[in-house]
Amino acid sequence: MLRTMAEERQASEDEAERNLVDRARKGDRDAFEQLVSSHLARVWRLAWRIVRHDADAEDVVQEVFLAAWQGIAGYRGDCAFTTWLHRIAVTRALNYVDRSAEKLRRASRPIDEPAAGDPDGEPPLSRLADGGPTPLESLEASEMLRRLADCVSRLPSAWRAVVALREGESLAYDEIARVLDLAIGTVRSRLARARIALKECMEAGAP
Repeated sequence: MLRTMAEERQASEDEAERNLVDRARKGDRDAFEQLVSSHLARVWRLAWRIVRHDADAEDVVQEVFLAAWQGIAGYRGDCAFTTWLHRIAVTRALNYVDRSAEKLRRASRPIDEPAAGDPDGEPPLSRLADGGPTPLESLEASEMLRRLADCVSRLPSAWRAVVALREGESLAYDEIARVLDLAIGTVRSRLARARIALKECMEAGAP
């Protein structure tokens, strides 16, 4: 069967990415920088949807690509590069949430808490890569979306990760299962429970 132009283009892009990955695995920094450029915005969005904070998302992104560079020599292609990178992003974002929660529990004085928000008020993604509105700017477009953001931030981090991958990145259940190393049934269960929690939160008129 003849492939469509879109399929041909996708195949070409996949082959180009595989070549970049192969070069990066051999220590080619330029190739890795090209991978960073092509995946930066998507990793930033995924991190933000889990940590829900601009400056924290920027920290997570830096951790993700540092870990990817340090570990890419061991990447054997058992899963798609995007899946491998998403797995690192989710793990780092959830670890960041856990570390932040631990800091809050241990904090004895408010002055010890890090300042909220980005120092100069500019969303980090706009500095990292040119493009359209950031997730935060989109969420601020309406009161309903702001309320939804509040409700999402109340979800347990494990549920938030599933929601971010399904609703934010539009991944299929089997892809989410591979990223999170979970059974598909667990993915479906967490997503269903998260949606119920979000519905209840929205109906309650969360501030």
